[in-house]
Amino acid sequence: MSSSKVASLKLEFLVVGGGLAGFGVAYALSKAGHKVKVFEKQPSLGMPAGGLRVPPNMSKILRAWAGAEKLDKISVLNIGTPWYNLETGEKMGFAEWRPAVMQETGGAFLMMKHEDVHRLLYDLAVSEGAEVIFNANVTAVTPGEPKPSITLASGEVHTADIVIGADGPHSFVRKTVLVDDPPEGQASGYSVLGAIIPGEAMSKDSDLAPWLAVDEWPIFMGNRRSMCGHPVSAKKEFAVQLYWPDEDSGPEECSADWFDVLTAGDIRLETCGPNLMSDSLKRLLEMAPHFVRTRWLEYPEKFDYWSDESGRIVLLGEAAHPWFPGGTHPAAMALEDAAVFAALFSRLRREDQIGAFVSAYQEIRENRTLEVRRMDVSNAALVRMPPGPERDQRDESIRHARGEWDEGLLQKEFEGVAALFGYEALDAADEWWVNWGRFQHSDDNREEVDFGVQSHMINGISSA
Repeated sequence: MSSSKVASLKLEFLVVGGGLAGFGVAYALSKAGHKVKVFEKQPSLGMPAGGLRVPPNMSKILRAWAGAEKLDKISVLNIGTPWYNLETGEKMGFAEWRPAVMQETGGAFLMMKHEDVHRLLYDLAVSEGAEVIFNANVTAVTPGEPKPSITLASGEVHTADIVIGADGPHSFVRKTVLVDDPPEGQASGYSVLGAIIPGEAMSKDSDLAPWLAVDEWPIFMGNRRSMCGHPVSAKKEFAVQLYWPDEDSGPEECSADWFDVLTAGDIRLETCGPNLMSDSLKRLLEMAPHFVRTRWLEYPEKFDYWSDESGRIVLLGEAAHPWFPGGTHPAAMALEDAAVFAALFSRLRREDQIGAFVSAYQEIRENRTLEVRRMDVSNAALVRMPPGPERDQRDESIRHARGEWDEGLLQKEFEGVAALFGYEALDAADEWWVNWGRFQHSDDNREEVDFGVQSHMINGISSA
């Protein structure tokens, strides 16, 4: 998953947003020989965050970029998921990530802390020469002829060949790309609350210590809400995550930023029912130093364009395809985006290839992200069903699964997961290159390219 190609023509990139997507694409583009600056409005690394599930399609990228030794030090292998009833604590079943199946995907299903992955990608980007500027609030993105620019709150202006908007689901850069009708997020009625529990505190509780020691990702299913948790940081800490209705997730007021920091006392846990999971899980949540609440705002399922008319201002990660907070796959999709985008631009020889590469990036990635998001949303809905026949059918399927998917509701909801885990981002970029972008030699020995797609500037994005 690591490309060794270095571009013949080297560009300057400005990346707006220093999250996983921003640092990921900064690393991959820098490794391909390009000059990259990242602008992040937060003051530093280490902002509040929670846990992260890293499916094989993402762990393959991280392992190729960082090496097995670094990754193993900050991750925990996920071998399976026990299913519990959130209200009663009943263990209903177990879904195993079988080694033989994982081997076929070429990667491992890991559990990590968001902060650890964030710092890993930052270190990789900086090590390859990317410049990262914190406390950099971008107030304007301006298309240019030919070069676009960004303006900071300080009044400072930066110009480059391409601006990448990697600034998350509520992207500011998106307003420049979708100038006619930039969509506003609509309240979904749900919030996600994440926390990191110190392992030292858990290890002193005989009921909780086993949760830290096992390589599992337990999921608790309730009425319009759910909870999950898993060890992180090589089992030194434990991540928990609540999907909670907005009315029960803390104070109605929310910050102007993308998250709020709350305590367990701010969350209405009693709404789970009279048994509220169990006393041990109550104690677990009370051990959290704080919770990070993110309101889930829903956007259109897809945007028509991931770049402006010039092809020089491009969206990546959740700026291009907003996810729901706490999903299993948004980080994986962001790093796949970064790998594909950089792989295309590692082949850059002439400036007139830029428009075709940008169009190809969306062509390669759009259907993939759309399908995976639909699956992720469906799976999240599966574990927070209200009482009724569908929930009863789900519970019956889980109780009789005995460690394997059956032919009922679970198979319908999770079919295709194994195939998605096997995705190779660089293979997708190489396939496009072989089919559409490979070099052809003309009579004067100049290398010409038949891209197979029209530039976004001329006819818009071709469909895959």
